[in-house]
Amino acid sequence: MNQSLPSQQSCFLLMTVSVITSLILLINISFKIVLIEGLMFSVNCLICPLISGLYLLALRNCTIKEQRHLLNISLLALYVFCIGVYILINLPAAEYMHNNPVYQIIFEDIPKKFFATTIAFALSFYLPHLLFYPKATKVLPSPKQCMLLALLGGLSFFGLDFFLLFSGVHLHSFKHIFIDSFMIASIILLIIGVFYLAFLLKYQNLPIIPDLERGREALPLSHYFICVAIVIMLICLACEYRIVTIINKYMVLSASSLFFPITLFISTILGELWGYRVNLKLCLILIATQFTFDILLIGIVALPSPTFFNLNPFYNFIMLKRLPAASLTLFVAFISNALLLHHLKHSKWGLHRPLRILIANFCSNSLLCLIDYGLLFGGIYPYDQVISLVANVWHYKLFMTMVFLPLILWFCAYMEKNKASTLQYD
Repeated sequence: MNQSLPSQQSCFLLMTVSVITSLILLINISFKIVLIEGLMFSVNCLICPLISGLYLLALRNCTIKEQRHLLNISLLALYVFCIGVYILINLPAAEYMHNNPVYQIIFEDIPKKFFATTIAFALSFYLPHLLFYPKATKVLPSPKQCMLLALLGGLSFFGLDFFLLFSGVHLHSFKHIFIDSFMIASIILLIIGVFYLAFLLKYQNLPIIPDLERGREALPLSHYFICVAIVIMLICLACEYRIVTIINKYMVLSASSLFFPITLFISTILGELWGYRVNLKLCLILIATQFTFDILLIGIVALPSPTFFNLNPFYNFIMLKRLPAASLTLFVAFISNALLLHHLKHSKWGLHRPLRILIANFCSNSLLCLIDYGLLFGGIYPYDQVISLVANVWHYKLFMTMVFLPLILWFCAYMEKNKASTLQYD
């Protein structure tokens, strides 16, 4: 079971993670309007072509089965992210949090954003792929078909997403914004098409791995675990500064801590079943995704907005503070968990699996609580409130570790018994 991921599927994993990150970034800044030198456009016209370009790469470099997996995972990511954020922002807020509303990431109209992005993505990319390349297909699409599917899908994705988002919004200069946005999206898609055709002309004689050779291979289940961990992490980042109360307002917790144990749960499973290298890969992918996501979000938010639709105050303070804190926290928590699981497994003491998992998760959660909340909330709230919050979160994470332990043990035993390390495509 301890095996590295196949090198030929690394491209698939990279593109899947990129598409997930881009879609969630799109949801985060769906209503961002940019005003530059008379041009007034929606940020959608920048991100939708980016997703189209990634889809074009997937069409050219992945098998039909991998393409379908990518689309399935992308839709799953949209569902999980929007449902998770919707749950967290509707939990009752702590009383003292109301004194600091500027520090909260405000997610308005999550159902509308989810509906717009999901419908647009499904109609522009998912449905055409189902129609033109059913699961029985064994032939890869031609270069021209790839370009048409991706670029026309990107244009459709932008148009549908824009109208579904802004159709019910009383937006100043709606036609002006749409025309400018459509023009920018078309230019970006045209540039992508030109580069793609130039690449084909230069490297048209390169050998391509037949779909029949790679089609026999199943997608590792670890890929799905990694993608789910990324989505959960982005949910936690979205609501990181929100403080909520649970159990009849008895316990005060950060909203991000409620779902974060799932990522450590996934890290533990990967470490136990697939080994240290895959667990380390998860850690590096999480850090790279978080850093890229926050950098893109900072860059997009920094773009000037018209006064009638300026969302910048929600992000200006928290993003610069969150970027180093989140990167350091993810690095320390997941590296420590991976190292402890690996070294305790091969130590001279011969510790049993339950004890190894408890020790590794205990140390990781303790480091996470001490580093993360001190960096995030220090200087925002009084230190007695921060210490109380850290203690509550630490107790909650230890409780979740005990809850997840039987599930981890059962799943590991089941996988090792059945050798079910891959997820077959239907």
